[in-house]
Amino acid sequence: MNKEVARKLNLKAGEIAEKFSNTDREYNHSNERFEVHEIIPGSEKTAYVIFKKEPSKKFGMAFLYYLKGPEDGYWQYFFPTESHIYGMWKLDDVLQRVEEHNFPKNF
Repeated sequence: MNKEVARKLNLKAGEIAEKFSNTDREYNHSNERFEVHEIIPGSEKTAYVIFKKEPSKKFGMAFLYYLKGPEDGYWQYFFPTESHIYGMWKLDDVLQRVEEHNFPKNF
């Protein structure tokens, strides 16, 4: 991950923590505050951010992915569920099928 993308990742993680720490946020019934506990790079364009939630001391995890925009790139994120992960396990097979379909079109 290059320095600029990593810098933006660090900033985005802080923004997410701030957003989810808002005590007026919908679904924040227990007034949780989020703190960035750890940023784990997954690849050049993906990362996992573990948040420590106070006062419960529980962790939450967001999956972040980097998108190249017309002028500049940016990080997007979501908090995955088991259903998201199950669906992503199938992604490898689907991408392989697309590659197999597209390969002969190169000639």
